Amino acid sequence: MTAGRASWGRFLGYGLLSRTAAFAVLVLALGLLPVGDGWAGLLMYLALVVPPTLAARRFALPPAPGKKRPTERRPTATEAAERAVTSYGDLLRLETYRPGPGADPDDLAAYRTALDVYDEAKRSAPARVPELLERGRAALDRLDSARLAGTDITWIRGTGDTRVHVPAPGDGPALLVFETDDLHGGFRVYEGGGRGVRPRELFGVGYEAWSPVCGRARVLVPGRRGARLLLDVRAPGAWRIALRPPGEIRRLEQELRGRGIETVLKDEGCRLIEFEHRARGPFALHELTRTHHTGRLLAEGHDSARLTVAVPERRRTLRVDATGCWILRLQP
Repeated sequence: MTAGRASWGRFLGYGLLSRTAAFAVLVLALGLLPVGDGWAGLLMYLALVVPPTLAARRFALPPAPGKKRPTERRPTATEAAERAVTSYGDLLRLETYRPGPGADPDDLAAYRTALDVYDEAKRSAPARVPELLERGRAALDRLDSARLAGTDITWIRGTGDTRVHVPAPGDGPALLVFETDDLHGGFRVYEGGGRGVRPRELFGVGYEAWSPVCGRARVLVPGRRGARLLLDVRAPGAWRIALRPPGEIRRLEQELRGRGIETVLKDEGCRLIEFEHRARGPFALHELTRTHHTGRLLAEGHDSARLTVAVPERRRTLRVDATGCWILRLQP
């Protein structure tokens, strides 16, 4: 049944309610006058009810953007499992680890686990897929942690909603790195306010009930006086956060693959960029202002998409807000 047909009852109800009272007033006012037999009264009643019913249907407002239509349904367990496996496959393609002759045994074992999980999840029943993919993501996280183990990165760890002071690498802008183990989003990070100052949201991901999201963010934040930045973290699970030098921001040269929320650099003079989103959920591409705040919206959408975006020639810093995997490509 279409939305238009389903709403006829509501429009007819409007006509009955709005004109029955008027008809009663006319009958009382004309009760002493001859109004004909019963058919004449019925015709008079229909003449009062039908026009407002048709007018209400003709000028009814369309559904508000973003609201679910009555015909929208939740995906089945099989469909949800297939989407989750596809999203996990995108994570594997983005993994930069490649085993070599002198590979660490633990790293090699984690990499093999991540690959085996993908093959097993494609053959398993939908009920087993979430557990398998969680094991695979844990293996990929171990690879990432191993690569960062030899650096001077200083993590601050926590669970749930917490206010923290994060050491900054300098007085200028910094790269804020955030990771959480929550697979369905619902996390946000704010720059803490002070006396009479409201906290400013730096980034956030809404709760996605039917698909896993990336719990990572790498965003450029403006510099503040002093050696620490006050941040409010609101997340349902465990998380870790750190501030890094701005030189660690990744640069878009020909093609750049990523996932989640990230600030990227591009060369001056580039005017066209192809943006591809490979996951369920919303995405947006913004330019950053000279003070490193979120600026003009360049593109936005939902679920898988590929589009060509015009970007300012002189603007070198862009920000991707996405719930999953994405690709940026330079266009001639």
